[in-house]
Amino acid sequence: MLVAVSIDLLIGEPPDRFHPVCWMGGFIRSMWSRRPNRWLFVYGAMLLSSGLAIFALLGMAVSHLWWPLSFTLSVWLLKGSISAQALIDAGREVQCAVASGKIDKARKKLSWHLVSRDTSSLSLSEVVGAAVESLSENLSDGWVGPLLAYSLFGLPGALAYRFVNTCDSMLGYRYGDFELGGKPSALLDDLINLIPSRVSASLLVVASYLSGLDWRGALLSSLRFHGVTESPNAGWPMAAVAGALGLTLTKRGCYSIEGGSRDPEQRDLAISIRVVQTAQILAVLIAIIVTVGVSL
Repeated sequence: MLVAVSIDLLIGEPPDRFHPVCWMGGFIRSMWSRRPNRWLFVYGAMLLSSGLAIFALLGMAVSHLWWPLSFTLSVWLLKGSISAQALIDAGREVQCAVASGKIDKARKKLSWHLVSRDTSSLSLSEVVGAAVESLSENLSDGWVGPLLAYSLFGLPGALAYRFVNTCDSMLGYRYGDFELGGKPSALLDDLINLIPSRVSASLLVVASYLSGLDWRGALLSSLRFHGVTESPNAGWPMAAVAGALGLTLTKRGCYSIEGGSRDPEQRDLAISIRVVQTAQILAVLIAIIVTVGVSL
C-alpha cells in the first residue's frame, strides 16, 4: 500500500492501456453495448456482478504468483485503484485558469476533469464552487474508499470497490436505458460509500483544524447539510469543506449547502486543495492503522 501511494503521489497515473480502471471501463462499455431492449435492470445487475467477479478474482489470482511478480502486480493494481495526485492536478488546472482570468478555459478544465454537469454558462464563483465540491467528493471515491477496502479486504476488495465506482460513474444516470440498467451499480455504489463518505468528512474536519480553518463549522455543516444532495453520500465531505471555508456551495436547481454566507472566491480553491491534501495524508494513516488491526 505504501509503495502504491508513493507511486501515485510522485508519478501519477499510468498510460490508459495499462490502467486497471481503463480496463474496467472497456469491459463496461463492451457489455453495455450488448444490452437487450428488455430486462435492463436484470442485465445491469448481471453486468455488475460479472465485473465484480472478474476483478476480484484477478486480485486473488495475483497473490498466488511468484512473490516478486505478485508484489509488483499487486502494487500496480492497487495504484490503479487509488487516485490522489490526479485529483489535485485537476484542481490546480482549474485554479490556474481562474487565476489568469481565463474563465472559458476554467469551464473547460472543470468539465474535462472534475464534473459531468454543463459548465458553459457557469459564473466564476460557480466554477470555483463546483471544483471545491468535486475535490471534496472525490476524496471519498478516489482515495478513502479504495484504501479502506484494501485495508479490510485486500487487493480483491480494492479492485471490487473501484469497479463498482467506475460502473456507477458510467451507467448511473437517470435517463434512457441508464435509468434501469444503471440502477444496480448506483444502488451498490451508494451502499459501499456509506462509511467512506463519513470518514472523509471526519478527515476533512481534522484537516481543517490542522490547517487553521473553522473545524467546528466543518463539523456542524456536515451534520446539518449532508442530506441536501441527491446522493446519500456526496453531501458529507462537500458540506464539511463548505463549513470549513464559510461558503455556500450551490448547484443550480439541485441543492445549496450553506456552510457560510459568502460565495466561493478564487482563493477558496487553493485553500480547498491544501485541505484535501492534508485529508489524503490522514487517510493513509487511518488505512495503515486498519490494516495492522485486521492483521493482528
